[in-house]
Amino acid sequence: MMSVESMHAAEAQIILQIQTFLGLGLRIPMTIVSLFASEAFVIAIIPVVYWCVNRKKGAELGLLVLASTFINLWLKQIFGWPRPFDIIPSVGLASESSYGMPSGHSQLSVVFSAYIIQFLPKKWRPFMLIGFPLLIGFSRIYLGVHFLTDVLGGYLVGTLFFLLYKLGGPAIEKSLQKADLRIRVILAAALSFFMNLILPKETMISGAFLGAALGFTFAAHRLAFDENDKLKIKISRYLAGLVTTGIVYIVLKIASDPINSLLGNNQENLLRFIRYALVGGWVSFGVPFLFLKVGLAHRTSV
Repeated sequence: MMSVESMHAAEAQIILQIQTFLGLGLRIPMTIVSLFASEAFVIAIIPVVYWCVNRKKGAELGLLVLASTFINLWLKQIFGWPRPFDIIPSVGLASESSYGMPSGHSQLSVVFSAYIIQFLPKKWRPFMLIGFPLLIGFSRIYLGVHFLTDVLGGYLVGTLFFLLYKLGGPAIEKSLQKADLRIRVILAAALSFFMNLILPKETMISGAFLGAALGFTFAAHRLAFDENDKLKIKISRYLAGLVTTGIVYIVLKIASDPINSLLGNNQENLLRFIRYALVGGWVSFGVPFLFLKVGLAHRTSV
């Protein structure tokens, strides 16, 4: 039976052959393709849905992406598998610092595309559901940052995760709607604590989840507004939300260093947790509140 090391050595040789056959001219195009399934790009898309299309769907997508990212990072720690450039350095056309299995880009491409197709015309859905993940997976292999097994693992985990969401999501949503607001707040805090307990160094995810979950919860109760507005209003919303979110993040980032020094230079994880919790809260609650105050949205009944 082939060992993991032998399998990776063989896969690394295949990647080298692919790069040799196709040449290095695809490096920039494949890097760009890869960006479309990065956490940064997907997180930039979530506010489009939440602020401009459908608040409920946007909140669901946001929490799905954060939960999927947490599971991916957790599995990476469990497997601890190397990346292709760890075996053959020359195949690394991009750099990554985490473990390889499962591929986060491949997993996220499946989860994101499976959810987002409901907003797309029917003729685009087959490509988004099948073609997009395949293109993302190939880009990660070509760039030498993932083995084929990493990509297949990402597809499998992403598919199972989304199927679990489709099977259990409606029942969970119904239970949460019936639950008292305090119970929902406690649940969000408990899940965030669990994330932090499992991955104590990945406080960006646990912090963002806490802030977003609380923000979505309070916004759903108190900040209902009509998403059906003119296109120019929606564009104004997105730009205003993006700019103010950027300002909030930069201010918090700048403030982190002196605060960390004041606390003894050993509280980086805690400060990162707080920073991303506040950013998540701003995106989910602060920005909709801003929309209502400046007239970019009109309040409706909750």
